[in-house]
Amino acid sequence: MEFRRSELPGGVGVQKFGFRLESVLKLRTQIEDNAKNNLARAARELEYQRECLNELEDIKEASMTSLSSAVDQGIPVYQVKNYNGFFALMKNKIVSQKENVNNAQNDVDINRGALIKAMQERKIIEKLKEKKYEEYLKEENKSEQLLIDELNSYKFKDGSGEKNAR
Repeated sequence: MEFRRSELPGGVGVQKFGFRLESVLKLRTQIEDNAKNNLARAARELEYQRECLNELEDIKEASMTSLSSAVDQGIPVYQVKNYNGFFALMKNKIVSQKENVNNAQNDVDINRGALIKAMQERKIIEKLKEKKYEEYLKEENKSEQLLIDELNSYKFKDGSGEKNAR
């Protein structure tokens, strides 16, 4: 006599594993994904700000080289004053850009911290889900063993087990 689990005596059937905090896990995963995206955006912004700073420093360096070359060739004093005004302007722009780089770095650090926190929170729920699944498997194995024992006792009672028992 063969039974499918859904037709077994006593109405014993397969229960599907259900994690009651699945929606919380999905939410935590979404939050983590958003944190990853925010970190990537902040990292791109930091890279952009660094490139801008490098460009300003390159322009200043090229201008200093140009001034040095022009002085060697003998340029008028008013052009030297123009260069000095330009260098003062570049110095202010570089200071401002360094502040932009620092702000972007702070944004990256904040977003990295948020991502780490989001990952930890998701992992907590995942660990809980794993434990609940292990408990579910133990319960299923226990139910299955009880069912096997019950089937064996039916076989023994109807006499088919006595021949096999000898």
